Amino acid sequence: MHSGGKTIHLQAGHYEAKIVTVGAGLAELMHRGRHIVIPHKPEEMPQAHLGKVLVPWPNRVADGSYQHNGKTFQLAVNDPISHTAIHGLLAWRDWQINQQSASEVSLMIFLPPSYGYPFSLLVETTYRLDAISGLHIFITALNIGDESAPYGSGAHPYLTCGLEKIDSCTLTLPTDEVFDIDTLGTHRVENTALNFTTPRPVAATQIDHTFKTPVSGREWEVSMFSATKNMTTYLRCDQPWLQIYSGEKLHRLGLAVEPMTCPPDAFNSGISLISLAPGEMHRMHFLIGAE
Repeated sequence: MHSGGKTIHLQAGHYEAKIVTVGAGLAELMHRGRHIVIPHKPEEMPQAHLGKVLVPWPNRVADGSYQHNGKTFQLAVNDPISHTAIHGLLAWRDWQINQQSASEVSLMIFLPPSYGYPFSLLVETTYRLDAISGLHIFITALNIGDESAPYGSGAHPYLTCGLEKIDSCTLTLPTDEVFDIDTLGTHRVENTALNFTTPRPVAATQIDHTFKTPVSGREWEVSMFSATKNMTTYLRCDQPWLQIYSGEKLHRLGLAVEPMTCPPDAFNSGISLISLAPGEMHRMHFLIGAE
């Protein structure tokens, strides 16, 4: 046992993956021997929430404070720079292996009530490697408490083309609608530097923005292409929100592509926030692959 918990190796066709039980994290994903997400050593604590599952909220809760059913709750503020509660409660908890095979693993964890989040969830993350399409990730939460729970989910993989700097990669995003945390609205980007709906090189562009994806329930794709490596990596999902970060903390060796069920501070705005009733289950799915 190490700081990443246990390590699970998966293989299917030309795909290989390493999963760590801490944070149900994706520590490595390779295709034909080339990295398609930024890896980290399983025994090391990764920077920048690399590969972690984000439950029961992705992104941030302003000041760690929110209201639910007329009551005010205070979460621990764990990002002092933005003074927010960031990326949920399970990214640094050790999950338990539920089922495992050569190409699939299911990890489960019980999230008990706490002062800041007095709700009971049973959460499962499943990683399933498919030899053709890539790595399927399913994040499922069941409310096992006796009252409704505010809920959102997401994940924090960093797409890469063989660890080439993103500056020389061509990026394609499914939308140019950026979320404005101040107005709680979305707008099409006037700043053309953030418009990648037509594929073009990332160059020196710095991105740390939330995007509203196309119609919810319809699958969208983020892709990066490297002419040098002659490879394309992609993430496909059908969730309504997407965080893109150009990975300065990780030397721009990859692009954080974070599918999310809700935007930042949804616990306060209520935008796309899920109210998980007792006995109700929610599942999100996304796919990471390469060509």
